[in-house]
Amino acid sequence: MSYSIVVVTWECADYLAALVESMNRLLDGSQELVVVDNASSDDPAAALEAWRGPKLFARLDENLGFGAANNVGVGKASGEAVVLLNPDCELLDDSLDELARVALELRALVGPRILNPDGSRQPSASGRPVGFWPWFQVLAPGRFCPSAIRRRIEPWRLERRTKVAWLTGACVAAPRSLLEGLGPFDSSIHLYSEDMELGLRAGKRGVASYFCPETARVVHRADASSGRRFSDSGLSLAARNRRLVVRRFFGAGAERRAWWAERSKLGLRALVKHLLGIERERDRAALEAWKASRKIQSD
Repeated sequence: MSYSIVVVTWECADYLAALVESMNRLLDGSQELVVVDNASSDDPAAALEAWRGPKLFARLDENLGFGAANNVGVGKASGEAVVLLNPDCELLDDSLDELARVALELRALVGPRILNPDGSRQPSASGRPVGFWPWFQVLAPGRFCPSAIRRRIEPWRLERRTKVAWLTGACVAAPRSLLEGLGPFDSSIHLYSEDMELGLRAGKRGVASYFCPETARVVHRADASSGRRFSDSGLSLAARNRRLVVRRFFGAGAERRAWWAERSKLGLRALVKHLLGIERERDRAALEAWKASRKIQSD
């Protein structure tokens, strides 16, 4: 089996260097590394050169966005499978090999366990974004629910392979031919929710998404580029794009109800954390960004 790792960069050559260093320590060097740079002012090519395996670099003349740049990378990849990997990820072992193998076996989109730098779990797989379950989550956080319910609301907390609605774009593996057939990403979405759109669109075409925590794990620092680009780490744009994507697939009525469910969840949890004296700035910022997204234009 051969596979390619596609990484899109924007002003994060330092993160890419750390990723490559972890790859050199933990992978055998047979993997093809494809780096697509969105017109950065730094030097990701130098970080790429440190990779001891086959490599390919593409520097774009303008910032096309995360999805469009990944599409370029998939088009240049030569492996049977492709792992789409954020530059602010680092490997913990060689399990990326197994993730690529499972993607070929299942002919699906597959994602690993994703961890924060402190070792805590990062939300990386999601259930259906409309209907009953988003409302259930308002009063019942996934950490307190049995696995049968977690599968519906917070599948990223589970310990075994689970079919999900969509996977975070920080790390997704799939057969290259499948990705090429899907697009893979909608290039009209510059940043945020392109991963949700891909998973929902793939599902409509009969292509499943699987969260595979027992297969692989990676560390994701999160917001490497967006934190340098947006004052709110992109929370406002993320909220708006999520609403547009959900509306595209489920209609305006279902999307509005989902918006109210998410607003209620964020508001209640912010209140509880405030009363307990453990509120965090990001929680408040997420709530304000979601409230500000109330009025959107249809796409």
